[in-house]
Amino acid sequence: MKSGKLTTQELRENVLDKLVRFRPEVLLSAALGEDCAALSIDDAILVSSDPITAVIENEKLGALCVTVCCNDVAANGGEAVAMTLTIIMPESCNARDVGVIMDGATAEAKRLGVEIVGGHTEFSDCVVRPIVSGTAIGRTKRVLKKSDLRVGDKLFVTKSLALEGTCILADIVKPKLTECEKRELEGFNSSLSVSRESAVLSGLGCVSAMHDVTEGGVLGAVAEICFSTGVGAVLYEDKMPVAELTARLCRENGVNPLRLISSGSMLVAVRGDETEAREAIEKLGYAFTRIGEITGDKDVVLIKSDGTTENVDVLPDELYKFSGESK
Repeated sequence: MKSGKLTTQELRENVLDKLVRFRPEVLLSAALGEDCAALSIDDAILVSSDPITAVIENEKLGALCVTVCCNDVAANGGEAVAMTLTIIMPESCNARDVGVIMDGATAEAKRLGVEIVGGHTEFSDCVVRPIVSGTAIGRTKRVLKKSDLRVGDKLFVTKSLALEGTCILADIVKPKLTECEKRELEGFNSSLSVSRESAVLSGLGCVSAMHDVTEGGVLGAVAEICFSTGVGAVLYEDKMPVAELTARLCRENGVNPLRLISSGSMLVAVRGDETEAREAIEKLGYAFTRIGEITGDKDVVLIKSDGTTENVDVLPDELYKFSGESK
């Protein structure tokens, strides 16, 4: 495929005809010749962007981009309303490859109730594999801010850690999996959104902050929110919820699951009694695991299973060991 935009026919067939108008907030959506979308939102507006650059099958790229962008909105207590997608394809791909990415993106957008309202597609010799970048726009009555963290807040995570990382790692190393493990991995792939957690937690007074656990894993996520707000934390390695499949793949490939990209797990700070938050999450069928607490020491310390301690910093994701690239 030559560099540049898709033809009008290719754009219609592989992008525009796949989009569905369904959100009442959308006044003007994606169309040939339109430069912008138009939205009407009365609440506080949340905006977040994320690129996907990891080595992932085209069938999963668009869906993952939609998920992680909407997760960021959810982490601040919001509901994603609309989003844009920018797709940059290498010249070795064709318009049908764009269509495959859009199929995944539109299916996930429909599932999450977010409308894709615009973006950009082109072929370029600047990339060696497809790059998908999204921007999500959301609404909320209450903005959850990391600056609201306080000493004594308890830290929890939902589901298991490194769900996304396990899926990407499996795509990279192609491990031998039992039929049971293949089904488990499929379950991981379908559990990468945290929108359901946000919907039940964001209105609870006991929830002081939330954070989507992405690149750098749970250790990086906790370090990020602590360093940005001037607090510290104590974390407990033996309390971290890691699925056996994740633990096996990480062990076999020299990967630390606590520093592996973890979309699908929400980091939740709770002030006071966590019963209401726990019950809300468990009603969704998810685990709600306490992994530590906020301290006033300004250091993030991991108490390891053998009793030793490690000072935690924000470090590159473990996936960099394999490709030098990550989301």
